[in-house]
Amino acid sequence: MATRKPSPRGPGRPRRQDGATQEDLRDRLLDIAVTLFARDGVGPTTLAAIAREAGVTAPMVHYHFKTRDQLLDAVVEGRIRPLIDQVTGPALAIIADDAHLPDLAQTVAGVAQRMVAVATATPWFPTLWIREIASEGGQLRERVFARIALERATLLVDRIARAQAAGAVNASLQPPLVMVSLIGLAMLPLATRALWGRLPLADRVSDEDIGRHVAALLLHGIGPVATPEQADGKSAKRKSKPKPKPKGKRHE
Repeated sequence: MATRKPSPRGPGRPRRQDGATQEDLRDRLLDIAVTLFARDGVGPTTLAAIAREAGVTAPMVHYHFKTRDQLLDAVVEGRIRPLIDQVTGPALAIIADDAHLPDLAQTVAGVAQRMVAVATATPWFPTLWIREIASEGGQLRERVFARIALERATLLVDRIARAQAAGAVNASLQPPLVMVSLIGLAMLPLATRALWGRLPLADRVSDEDIGRHVAALLLHGIGPVATPEQADGKSAKRKSKPKPKPKGKRHE
């Protein structure tokens, strides 16, 4: 009786002929999916289109994602959530402690700068966010909002309101609008670069400049900001300003 030879493949995921595991293929399919979603939209992008882009058969895509909903769930959990964690994680750890409320403005500006950095390193992210999450009718909107964004935004709104009460944040701000404004400031310049890139001086704007621009708008607005030298000068003037002499009594 012939002895069956053991398979040369070790334990783990099955490998395709090109050496890639099924897990590798699943990751590649997700990467292709988010790229096509950003370029063409979720609606027009079929599983067959993803298969063609990946150079595999449609049944292979169905092996990993049985339904379209399953694919969208995987995109949200496997691609979008890690980016949101990267952007908001450090800030959430800071604002959990009330002792850091006086630093909330700087913390929020840091979120904006990380958002710009993450979106710059992930070209599909800003376009997908504007198209399928921020826009009315976006097919990823409810998934992202209900599973990820709502809890984080609620915590941020609470902290901003507390900071306002403590006098650490501009009292004219509307707490529910802060995160929306921040996302718009960070994402829109990256998603619309082809438009504003035709404006004068646009060729001088780097990705790092966009991050600094967003932080400056959040912290100082559009009005002029005094330089350290100017601020020191004003302080010195206040200190050296002579006190008014008391008026003498009138003599009859």
